[in-house]
Amino acid sequence: MVEGLRRRAGARTGAKHTPPNGGSRSRALDALAGEEGEYAAYATYDAILNTYGDVNPYANIMAAEAKHIDALKQILDRYEVPYPVENPYLGLIEAPASLADAAQAGIDAEIANVALYEEQLSAVADYPDIVEVFVKLQRASQEQHLPAFERAAARY
Repeated sequence: MVEGLRRRAGARTGAKHTPPNGGSRSRALDALAGEEGEYAAYATYDAILNTYGDVNPYANIMAAEAKHIDALKQILDRYEVPYPVENPYLGLIEAPASLADAAQAGIDAEIANVALYEEQLSAVADYPDIVEVFVKLQRASQEQHLPAFERAAARY
């Protein structure tokens, strides 16, 4: 499914360097466009805001996700790894049934995001620039986004 989404979204092409760990797909691409990555998170918060209006923490965290996306795109550009220029998940993710469900979904997503970066870190250990970005994004999920969703869940 994700491969089809990438094709429809128009992946950047022209990779000239071997992506980290010699694979045809980089770990940074997974963090950006994978099913648990930053594009999916952004699209989820977009769906919530479209359904429930400009509510926090979703509006603030969506802005942070945009910065995370930019950081990952910079890494992918540096290693000339193709990626979908447009977010392939926008418009495909439905908002949860309530803001309470949205808060729980945010908690679950941030826990998954922390785990995603934890899994990826050892695979990119030889690339300090990627490690630095992954650690910053993981820290934001764990120390900022997750507590914000936990506070939101406590309100509902």
